[in-house]
Amino acid sequence: MANYEKMYAVLCGAVDDVIDDLERIPLAYASARKLRMALQTTEDLYIDTSAYSEETGDRRIIRMHFDRPAGDEGPKE
Repeated sequence: MANYEKMYAVLCGAVDDVIDDLERIPLAYASARKLRMALQTTEDLYIDTSAYSEETGDRRIIRMHFDRPAGDEGPKE
């Protein structure tokens, strides 16, 4: 199974390093800022939608939880 957390960490780490370099180039600053904002939005989404498990008294059942931003009640029916 793909390890999306590790892929996310590798990609975001590399993007962050490149943004740091781009921010030192005056003509690239606007582009670096767009990338920095996209990276921050991606981090926020990742944190807000991360899944985690909770063990229950019954060893056969594991509950999965997804964090949601405050005020997000999920899909409307």
